[in-house]
Amino acid sequence: MKPFLLILTIIFVTLCCSCPLSAKEQQMVITPDMQFSYADSLYTAKDHETARVEFKRFVHFFPTDERLQEAEFKIAMCLYLQQHYHDAAKAFNQIILQQKETPFTQESYFLQARAFMEMGNTGYAQVVLQNFLKLTEDVDTKDKIYQELARIHISTSANLDTNTLETAQNYLSLISPGNAEHFGVDRQHKTLEQAQTAPQKNPVLSGIFSIIPGGGFLYCGRYKDALVSFCLNAGLMVAAYEAFDNDNTALGGVITFVETGFYTGNIHGAITAAHKYNKAQKITILNREFSLGSTLDLTNNGLGFSLNHPF
Repeated sequence: MKPFLLILTIIFVTLCCSCPLSAKEQQMVITPDMQFSYADSLYTAKDHETARVEFKRFVHFFPTDERLQEAEFKIAMCLYLQQHYHDAAKAFNQIILQQKETPFTQESYFLQARAFMEMGNTGYAQVVLQNFLKLTEDVDTKDKIYQELARIHISTSANLDTNTLETAQNYLSLISPGNAEHFGVDRQHKTLEQAQTAPQKNPVLSGIFSIIPGGGFLYCGRYKDALVSFCLNAGLMVAAYEAFDNDNTALGGVITFVETGFYTGNIHGAITAAHKYNKAQKITILNREFSLGSTLDLTNNGLGFSLNHPF
């Protein structure tokens, strides 16, 4: 038994000594370069959810690394690209509050404004850019802000029932002469002037023409709607007349009540059609020059932000 116990003792001692050594040999140290590179590869591959988690891990474990702000910026970008615009705006604001003169801080202003635009809050978007305008002294940066403010007003004019094209022109006029050609200011001015002087349909006149059912739709070029409106209203009017003529007062009253609704709808629809025609004309002209969106460069640097129209 003694030799057997001796062998067991030797085996036990060997295992106890070898286990810590094995664990030590298997230990892996994550460096800042490894963590950032992994997160960045996910960002480039457009796996924004996982990339955001890995960049947050980088920020947590390596808070003194020189790439800290870039990681924070890409966290905000991931939120933006995932359409979490409220959280993205807050994340960009944290970068802005650092008050560092870096490209990431500058782009955070533009992208925070864009996030507010995506949420439909054009007022906050303008406030962000106006604040940036007061803080910067760089002419090129100011010109980008003027261009973006013009874009906001063009977008508002195209998507809402308010005309802010004149304000957009004023902002374009503030762009420095040295950058005017680069931004295509003259070409944009001509497009905005065309949009402002585009052929219009008078909503009041459209409503007056609708006294004859379908007349307003005909005035707005909506011929099928004009035909349907005329036939429907004319048919109900004839039916009501026939009912009263045959002393069927109850039926005549019901048909008259129904026809009143259709007749009123014919007038209201024609007035709305005139407004829609005017808006469509404006948007058609604006779309020849402008695409009211943004371009984001999803490469490793990820700093591109621009109006989508040719310069």
